[in-house]
Amino acid sequence: MRIKIETEAFGEPSRAAIFMVPGWGMPKEVMKPLAMRLSQRFYVVMANLPGISLDEERIERTRIEPNYDIDALSEQLISVAPKNCWWIGWSLGGMVSTYVAARRSSCVKGLITLSASPSFLQREGWPDGMSPRLFDEFSQLITESPEQGMKRFLMLQVKGAKQERPLLKQLQALLPKQLNKTALVGGLRLLRALDVRRESALLDLPNLHVLGQNDTLVAPTTLTTQTETNPLQEVIVLADCAHQPFLEDEAVCVQHIETFIDANT
Repeated sequence: MRIKIETEAFGEPSRAAIFMVPGWGMPKEVMKPLAMRLSQRFYVVMANLPGISLDEERIERTRIEPNYDIDALSEQLISVAPKNCWWIGWSLGGMVSTYVAARRSSCVKGLITLSASPSFLQREGWPDGMSPRLFDEFSQLITESPEQGMKRFLMLQVKGAKQERPLLKQLQALLPKQLNKTALVGGLRLLRALDVRRESALLDLPNLHVLGQNDTLVAPTTLTTQTETNPLQEVIVLADCAHQPFLEDEAVCVQHIETFIDANT
């Protein structure tokens, strides 16, 4: 039997609910400071992506390969999310949340993405993503040496941040001691294949997208230059932020999230 998605909750269950999905390879604890701030007003549930956890015993108990098929993953997340809640997804978590919001809108009240792009890779008509060649080189590094690959990934995440060194140490402290290579490779396969441009354009619910001006992984122009803008879409680019604006400028990020939810409730 597949192990259920790992979650953690904060705040009063009677309040309006938020469901948070982290990015590739990173545990939910990365988003905990944001969750704690938002839990002062909302009921917040954080989820881990399959096979990613700070609980070493939980990783050891994983006997079935983590499922990163987008439809299966969507159903796994929906099964542990509060009913009719706001979904907040970071990076890959934002792409998955966009997919869910477009295809299972009855489960989602509104969508907020953080440092997420409809397509992480360059594709026809989409020049803003990472080149497939560079992505495949990184994927090969993860396959051969997950530790070295994650070290490189953290460096890319903090590049362009106002305080790179303290942020790097913060992220390093949150890396699982036991890396699940199967989960990392499965997540990269999903990241390579996932293209939610159509879903993003068709969203029929409020959607806010927060990007970092100095992000080297997701270009800040990834949504601001779209020719087919969703009429319900709002895009905010935070100056002096890289790939994790919710850690780099937490107060401003929280303010934008709360203001957006209040305006659409």
